[in-house]
Amino acid sequence: FVTSRGRNSHSSRARIHFVKWMVPIAIAGLAAAPALSWTAAAAGPSEARIVYRTVRLSTPGRPPEVHSVLPSGGGRRLLARGADQPAWSPRRRRIAFAGTRVAQAGIWVMNADGTGRRRLTTRPGDGEPTWSPDGRRIAYRSSSATSFDLWVVPSTGGTRRPLLRTPSANELDPDWSPDGRRIAMQSSRGGQIQIWVLTLSTGHARRVTRGGASFSPDWAPDGRRIAFATGGRIAVVDTVARRQRILPSGSPRSADDPAWSPDRRRIAFQRGGQVLTMRAQDGG
Repeated sequence: FVTSRGRNSHSSRARIHFVKWMVPIAIAGLAAAPALSWTAAAAGPSEARIVYRTVRLSTPGRPPEVHSVLPSGGGRRLLARGADQPAWSPRRRRIAFAGTRVAQAGIWVMNADGTGRRRLTTRPGDGEPTWSPDGRRIAYRSSSATSFDLWVVPSTGGTRRPLLRTPSANELDPDWSPDGRRIAMQSSRGGQIQIWVLTLSTGHARRVTRGGASFSPDWAPDGRRIAFATGGRIAVVDTVARRQRILPSGSPRSADDPAWSPDRRRIAFQRGGQVLTMRAQDGG
């Protein structure tokens, strides 16, 4: 199926998680997915790993795979086949991902080494998992007959429940705020795709961006700013003052999937098949 971003579900919100460093990864015959989430190292450098997805360009019908690798580029491990959109848990002990095979569709979790897989949901339209800060819940997008909506499921398994259902609009790309109280998302309500913030305690959603279509929200560690993609560039919006800045993201104008560094000083993003970082203040 095609999401409102116009991209196949296998490439929508595919994630690389940066543990302490960000380094380019070149693997013969594979295309590494771009960066989308950058997490702080809780362990020593020797234990830090990057998780990412790959597709084989020579055999486009082959399902995506999720791998992990050391920041040096060595020690690559295959964690799961038929998997996409990996997301680290807050303590980096588990990984949530979306199954891509028909018989294995839904949201899954596994240990950081690929063992202990557990299926949490079974719907083919389930994807784009994001962990709550306490690691107990996973929010994700799910498809219905008319739209994409947001749901949540316990990370250890259990009953899933809806977070936000709007039959006339699509809600995609959820990202849980650092304080656990809100979820940023891209929504087509209002006619154009913009970034909205859902307050979980009230169920109220409000738009925080304006202008051209906006995608791929990522909360800053301060819980106030959100980076997002618009017009092939990266922008930042202050959710309190509602001021937004477009950062110089270089050429070609295909920048997408921003991810804040833990110290809030840099933003990683993808552009033209490359992974880059820039200063959050001025885009340098």
